Amino acid sequence: MCTPLQKLMSTLKTASAIRATIARSSTQAVSTTHAMLLWCLLMACLATPSQALASAPEAKHGVAIPVLNYHSIGVAPGNTYVLHPDTFARQMDYLATHHYTPLTLDEFASVLSHKMPSPAHPVLLTFDDGYANNAEVALPILQQHGFPATLYVSTGLVNTPGYLTWPQIHELSAAGWDIASHTVTHPHLPKLSKKAQREEILAARAKIEQELGKPADTFAYPYGEYDRTTLKLLRKAKFRYAFTILEGWATSDQPTLELHRIVVDSQKTFEDWVQQLTEDTSK
Repeated sequence: MCTPLQKLMSTLKTASAIRATIARSSTQAVSTTHAMLLWCLLMACLATPSQALASAPEAKHGVAIPVLNYHSIGVAPGNTYVLHPDTFARQMDYLATHHYTPLTLDEFASVLSHKMPSPAHPVLLTFDDGYANNAEVALPILQQHGFPATLYVSTGLVNTPGYLTWPQIHELSAAGWDIASHTVTHPHLPKLSKKAQREEILAARAKIEQELGKPADTFAYPYGEYDRTTLKLLRKAKFRYAFTILEGWATSDQPTLELHRIVVDSQKTFEDWVQQLTEDTSK
């Protein structure tokens, strides 16, 4: 395949040849129609390099998908991580009205790795920690639209007050949610030894896979914190993806274990949320 520069050089040679032909030809030898056809050919050749150069930035950036990061869906004025149910319902209505397609984790992975075409407006909905209201409040709202979601659960919090029970997690899984690891106790991973980090990461994954009988090979960092040891452990354990809380959309240009997300802040306006959803700030 020719590069834009090679095409441009070829075009210039073509243009030179056309000009020479026209100059050598008399009015009888080259008709007006013939000259116009040659001119159109020149314009078509010139258009090709320009179009190739114009599409380069899009190819360089790759696939980009907004990943929304929710926590608790409830009522707690002033708490950044507790989103009012009415606001959550309004946001899901917006996604439906504007023809967004919430993805499963497998669909997200396939789109990000160019294995399947992206829908016009893809989005991944993620919930961290494992609050009981994810099943009691968020699930019914999502079911109204047929939206899937992903839960990153800290398994040590399961069956404690305010958090999901295993029967509720089974209910979410049966409803089409993906369930994956957010460690056991939700620690600050960089403060732990390598051995302790490994236990937090792998024990949570093993418990989820034991309960649900499904792979749990993606991860979300508690507090968005990780270090080189964390990355090595995830890589060795063959986790496919891991999500940070670095602001912006997840893109195919980012390291697979350092994907960005949009943390949904209950203190921001609805217009702020729409802007985060529709404008990629990860570039």
